[in-house]
Amino acid sequence: MSTASVAVRTREAADERLAQLRDRFGSFPLVERTTLDSPTRFDAGVEQFEEGFRGAAGARVTDERGRLLLLRERNAPDTWVHPGGGHEPGESLAETARREVYEEAGVECELTGVWVAVRKRFVDRAETQRRGYLLEVVFEADAVGGEAGLYPERWDSFDDDDPDEEILEVGWFDAPPADAAPVVSDPWRWGQ
Repeated sequence: MSTASVAVRTREAADERLAQLRDRFGSFPLVERTTLDSPTRFDAGVEQFEEGFRGAAGARVTDERGRLLLLRERNAPDTWVHPGGGHEPGESLAETARREVYEEAGVECELTGVWVAVRKRFVDRAETQRRGYLLEVVFEADAVGGEAGLYPERWDSFDDDDPDEEILEVGWFDAPPADAAPVVSDPWRWGQ
């Protein structure tokens, strides 16, 4: 398979999903990011794409009182973030977001919009003409069920790690805390 075909196919897949999101939710901020990957990581990303992986999704969830659902993860224990994670082959990014919110925070949600989308270009740092694209989306959502921090009883049916090993804390906030990731308050500050 040619390098150009990977770049073209991954870009087309990301653009198709962006068009679907705009059709469903209207306009939203789109941030462009580039990451330089090792050749091994780049090849792993291409392999994941071939297996149906398209990026990641999460949600900026609020409850009936307007409070914001955030969590802290073991890999970044000092920062509050939106719940979210990797796309699974065969699901839409919207399905990914709802699943991740439920798995990580114990909350069911209804998606109402897109907070921010990031078209992420990944580049092989050893051969910069080798590149691909993924899409990461944070949806806006309303909490419709479950209870934050109380995880579903069906955890053993998931392939991922048990949430209490990955998630350190889940909480509702009237305003984003000072130690929240910048994107929590401003969609244009993705990745800062």
